[in-house]
Order: sequence, then C-alpha cells, then structure tokens
Amino acid sequence: MSKKILIMAGGTGGHIFPALAIAKELETKGAVIEWLGGKKGMECTLVPQHGFRFNGVYSSGLRGKKFTTLFKAIFLLSFGLLQTILVFIRFRPDKVIGMGGYASGIGGIISKIFFTPLIIHEQNTIPGTTNKLLSKIAKKCFQAFDNTFHKDVHAITSGNPILFTPNSKKTPDSVKNILILGGSLGAQKINQTIPNIKVPLNIWHQTGEKHFNEVKALYVNSIHSEVKIEAFIDNMAEAYAWADLVICRAGAMTVSELIASKTIAILIPFPFAIDNHQTTNAQHLSKNGAGILVKEASFNSERIEKELLALDSKKLNEMTKKLELLSVPNPQMIIADYLLC
Repeated sequence: MSKKILIMAGGTGGHIFPALAIAKELETKGAVIEWLGGKKGMECTLVPQHGFRFNGVYSSGLRGKKFTTLFKAIFLLSFGLLQTILVFIRFRPDKVIGMGGYASGIGGIISKIFFTPLIIHEQNTIPGTTNKLLSKIAKKCFQAFDNTFHKDVHAITSGNPILFTPNSKKTPDSVKNILILGGSLGAQKINQTIPNIKVPLNIWHQTGEKHFNEVKALYVNSIHSEVKIEAFIDNMAEAYAWADLVICRAGAMTVSELIASKTIAILIPFPFAIDNHQTTNAQHLSKNGAGILVKEASFNSERIEKELLALDSKKLNEMTKKLELLSVPNPQMIIADYLLC
C-alpha cells in the first residue's frame, strides 16, 4: 500500500521549492502526496501547478506584530488549527514533513496530537522560528548545512533539494560571463551597480519584474560585450552552466544552487534578513573558500572590478574544488527515502 505523506511548507520560495523537489521524488516512488500551506501564500498557486493536492489554511505570523493586529493573528491561527485538524482526519498521513512557515508550525503541533511521525527540514544556516520549535518534537531533523541545529538534535545534513538538474561545466580560465540574480522581487542595489562596471563582460541580468525597465535603461550606453536582460529566468540549469561567475543575494536556495552547479559567486547578503541569516548563508561559502562575501555597505562597481581582476585561473580552480567539497548528492532522495522507510 502506498505511503501517504503530508508536506507542510509555505510563505516563501525558500520553503516551497525544496519541498516541491521532495514531492516530485516521492511521486516517482509511488507515494500519495498532499500539501498543507497558507491560504493566501504563493504556495496556493504554485503547488497545484505542479499537480499536487493543496490544502490551504489560515495562518499568520506572531513575531514582530503590533498589539493592534495581534488579536487578529491569534484568531486566524486558531481557525487554521481547526482546518489543519480536519485535513489530518480526512487524509490520515503516515508521515508529515515540515519545511518551515506558519502553516508548517500548526501542522507540526497537530502531528504530535495525532501521533503522526514528524520530520522537518531546515534550508538556512540559522533555523527559522518554526523549525527551531518543531525540532524539539520531531522524529528526525534534516539540515541543509552542517551545525544549523544544536548537536543534541542529531540532525542529518542533507543539503537543499533543488528543482533542476545542474548541467556539467568546466572551470573557467577567466571571468567573461557574469550572471546577475536580483531575485523574484529584484535587488535594487545590485541592479543599479552592475551596469556601471567598467570591465567589458558578457552579462545575463535577472532583474525582477519591478526593476526590469529601470535596469534596461541603465544598460543603454553600456560598454559590455553582450547584455541579456530578463525579469525572470525559467531555465536556471542553463543560466548557471553559462556563467563563469554569479553576483547575487545569499538566500539559502541560491547558495545551494551555487554549490550544486559548482558556480563561483560574489554574494551580497540582504542586510535586513531575519536574524541576519543571509550573511551566515554567505559565510558558509566564503569561510570555506568557495565564494566571496561583500557586504552591501561596501558594494560598489569599483569593489566588484577589484574582485574580478583577482579571479585568475588558479583562484577559480581552487574555488571550484572547494564548492565540490561542500556538495551533498541527491538531497531530495535522502529525505524521500527516509519518509518512505
């Protein structure tokens, strides 16, 4: 009889996309999958697009709420709790996996009440509030990076599942092709700085929809050899294979994609990320000699030009080897196999 797995993830792509990778792996192994997420989150459209049954529940964060909105948040969470109970009664999952987000927190609590084994996966180098709490009741914890959870948790380092299969690539002798990743919303500081670099390059720039026209205008008088500007990039495997270097933020999934595709990067962490987790994510690469961390306060075209000139063939080869050492093969398979055992 097929195992029934409830996946609990939502709120951000960082939670949703690795969960989708796990779902697809489970599907190939014959599991019956349903999804629990926020009723108004991006997951409510993304998950059905990938063919999985979605159960949307009301959820709300409590952290940082003003007193005036706290009552409404508590009401929504209470209603979401009832909705989640009904999902468990109807679906009766054999196991549940929580990837983070508020719906995941509610589902994790209910799994304990229903004596359903709870497994969690943390994508960042610093655990989110939900996973930090659920790690105390979970049967097994997976982490993308070493030492994310306290050693008493006995977490398994699995890496982050990604939705694409990286293309093989050779280590570049020099930096000619630069991929700029502004994220789905665009990173304004990155978008405004890169067009001013005075080193001629081939540039593939993902801007985010909001900044597309602005960035396009900045490249009008560009000295660069070739410029390709897109609001979004659909084929990330192709983009990473093309790039000699990436300039990007330091979200957990971006860092994991860099490792999986063995792509060297200059990382500019978003300085206002919760718990400053993007800086810690970037340090996972920089402290291991597998990436370059530049704080946003010191990020400018002159600094980037200096970093580019320092990346000779020897340095690029060394950094690629360091990336290979950080790689964990088939994260989604590791997690899926545990869920089905």
